[in-house]
Amino acid sequence: MKFLWLDAACLVAVLWAAGPRVGAECDPSPQPPKLNLSVTYDLPTFTADSPIQNMVTLNGVIYVGAVNRIYALSPNLTKLSEYRTGPRPDVEPCGGGPAANGSVDNHNVALLVETIYDQGLFSCGSADRGVCRRHVLDDGTRPKTVDEEVDCFSDRRGRGQPSDPNRVVRPSGARVLNVESNVIHFFAGNSEIPGVTGAPGAQAAGEPHTMSVRKMKTSQNGFTFFSHRSYIDLIPALRGNYFLRYVYSFHSGPFTYFLTVQRAGRGSQAYHTRIVRMCSSDLQIRRYVEMPLQCICTDKRRRRRRGSPSEQGGVRVFNVLQAAHLAKVGPNANLRGVEEGDDVLFAAFARSKPDSPEPTAHSAVCAFPLKYINDLFRKYMQSCNTAEPYHFTGSSNKSCYNVTSSDDCGLHEGLNEGKEGEYRLEVVQDAQRLEYWQKDLTDTLVTSISVAMVHGHIVAYLGTEDGRHIQTFEAEQGNGGSEAPGDGREGSVTGRPWQGRGGRGWEGWDPPVGVSAPPRPSASPYPRADAVWEEGAGADWTGQTLGLVRSHGASAFR
Repeated sequence: MKFLWLDAACLVAVLWAAGPRVGAECDPSPQPPKLNLSVTYDLPTFTADSPIQNMVTLNGVIYVGAVNRIYALSPNLTKLSEYRTGPRPDVEPCGGGPAANGSVDNHNVALLVETIYDQGLFSCGSADRGVCRRHVLDDGTRPKTVDEEVDCFSDRRGRGQPSDPNRVVRPSGARVLNVESNVIHFFAGNSEIPGVTGAPGAQAAGEPHTMSVRKMKTSQNGFTFFSHRSYIDLIPALRGNYFLRYVYSFHSGPFTYFLTVQRAGRGSQAYHTRIVRMCSSDLQIRRYVEMPLQCICTDKRRRRRRGSPSEQGGVRVFNVLQAAHLAKVGPNANLRGVEEGDDVLFAAFARSKPDSPEPTAHSAVCAFPLKYINDLFRKYMQSCNTAEPYHFTGSSNKSCYNVTSSDDCGLHEGLNEGKEGEYRLEVVQDAQRLEYWQKDLTDTLVTSISVAMVHGHIVAYLGTEDGRHIQTFEAEQGNGGSEAPGDGREGSVTGRPWQGRGGRGWEGWDPPVGVSAPPRPSASPYPRADAVWEEGAGADWTGQTLGLVRSHGASAFR
């Protein structure tokens, strides 16, 4: 069972297979077949009482986070139970604080599951002063409904304020990742969006930290920080006027990763994407490094004519991440240098407006093998192409941590080489990757992506800003063709992409396996989520409506 968090409005992206050479030419794209958008499909749907914002799955149940509601749905989208989280003052908030002036909606900022102590769900709302609610779904005796056993996950007493570790999310948006080993670790990255205000009283009550790692208490009544090194914050001079958006988070091997969109550097007005890496086993943020990511394309035809400043030299740079998905690739992935079972990060980028994080309708999709990313981290750290991260330290001075074991997260890393096994660094070189299919993404803003393996091949499910969906199948030649799985009866490959709006697509071919999230208002900081079921079904939503997308002959997609 896989689930994917996606934080963006949706414009369709197309899959490509990345080559290892940054300076290579974009491979030519075959002419895609024309689409018949008059075909419609009747799909099971669920309509919430308010806009849907997040979705996860656990033990076959779909949990949906919406404004003022948490829903539990069956696989066919029948409502099993629901829990009210707002609005205030009708529902008592978790985080305490002064009474609200009028009705205040509770937006679902984060939704995640845990399985160590109990089968549980954590829902974190914008009106709860950063505190999450814990829904016990199965305590070992019997399954429970989403509203049956719910507590504010905080150790505050009476109407007092919750302790600092129990403030997990900000109303401006967050990415929260549960990394389970023998204990539960919550890694949280909280966005800083200038002009986005928090819930009433949030500032007076204190805000969650920008980046933090906390562990659940064995008493199961809150979280705790190991020390003051368990969190980092933007320097005071940047708070309130620095754009930092956490877009995606994931866990792979010994590391936890976050993807951000932020300023390109001290004094810069440009924006770019960064990948942040930390050791999952650290209860303090001991080993922290971030590196810029770029998705680029070179095009011979563009170099023959004069281009815009962002296209000089025939290179087009897609700088702001919109969505991403980590997937283990199959034996027929056709990504050069990648083996079966390798983790690959598929990322949908856009070109931003000048000196702005706002994306334009020019998109590209790049595939970053995680071993490629980690090789670059090791290379740049060992060659001292690193500096202090100014937004967290107030300094951009060169800083080095060039030990041979800088990528293994060992408990005693660096001690044999006179190091303390601790660093907070920013790589000053870009990690670039070529994209394919750029010409098909002209005038397109890609804002969601899910990836699955079908017969060992990469299949991408992509969404557009206007609510359209595309399913693409990686070509055998390894050049990112727009082929797609066939009817699923004999495991055939037809070479046809599926695209549709609201359940429309290819005539005579069933809708795709997978999901993509629709547009959200640009003023909303709250994330949306997608999910893909390995069994051959998924879901998507538009506004308040969740729809099931199931393939014909699902057995072919297991």
